[in-house]
Amino acid sequence: MCRMLGYLGTPVLLDHLLYAPDSSLLKQTVDAQMLSMLNLAGFGFAAWDPAWAEPASPLCYRTTQVAVFDRNIAAIARKLSAGAVVAHLRGVPYRADTQVNLENVHPFHFEGLPIVMAHNGDLAGFHQMRFDLVEHVKPHFARQIMGSSDSAWLYALLVSQLDDPVGPLTPDEIVGAVGRVFALIRRIRERHGIARSSSVNLVIGDGRNLVSVRFTFDFGRFEVAPFQGGVEFLSQWFTLGCDYGLHDGEWKMIGGPAGADAVIVASEPLTRDVATWVELPEYSALMMSRDAEGRCRGQVVALDA
Repeated sequence: MCRMLGYLGTPVLLDHLLYAPDSSLLKQTVDAQMLSMLNLAGFGFAAWDPAWAEPASPLCYRTTQVAVFDRNIAAIARKLSAGAVVAHLRGVPYRADTQVNLENVHPFHFEGLPIVMAHNGDLAGFHQMRFDLVEHVKPHFARQIMGSSDSAWLYALLVSQLDDPVGPLTPDEIVGAVGRVFALIRRIRERHGIARSSSVNLVIGDGRNLVSVRFTFDFGRFEVAPFQGGVEFLSQWFTLGCDYGLHDGEWKMIGGPAGADAVIVASEPLTRDVATWVELPEYSALMMSRDAEGRCRGQVVALDA
């Protein structure tokens, strides 16, 4: 379920992330390589660039249309370059009670905040837990929750755990808030006796920082079969380097991590050749930011399982 990506670096044409690579994000709508589901329940992106008006505020686009049929996305992607992007394809269970509406399309963003979040996974027992979560969401954020999904509430929890969600933020502050959210959810799951495996992969950005999280509660434990395309631990990948583009017939970074000026994180590599991609380890977070010289710096840190 779901495919997502994040980008931070020198400005790149959105087409080069969403359409051009041979396993681009929008091609994963119907042909994901690491998931056996179609992702038909909407698409959205948030983008930032220093040259835009109000550069700290993301430009957000969301649609419930099947992304590959949305001409507006294609038109925007051919014209718009951005230095930071968080994008998401929504995949949902194929059931009549599933809600496909704009309020549940990722990435999530509250007006006035720089930070956005996309989620890939399934928070088992969410409807049992939701009212326990309310007390941990600050009232002015609770009033802004429009979506009914677990992901919408995860975003509200995340910004509620930040000391100053208006920022500016650091990657450490973002990962610290993620850790507090996971600790809250773990306690509430235990309170309700929920032990089903639940993936909570996240991509979080604010135009200055990019955080990618790979995490699963109770890995391998199922009361019922998972609906995540048969995948128990959803993947997360990243690539670092310079001059992202078409090189020798392949879309990739060159130069490696040393002196890198860009990073891409994604649910799966955007190219069938994965030689320049690294799989993010289970129970870890990639924390990236750009310094004044335009270099991308960061690290992978462990999270409590």
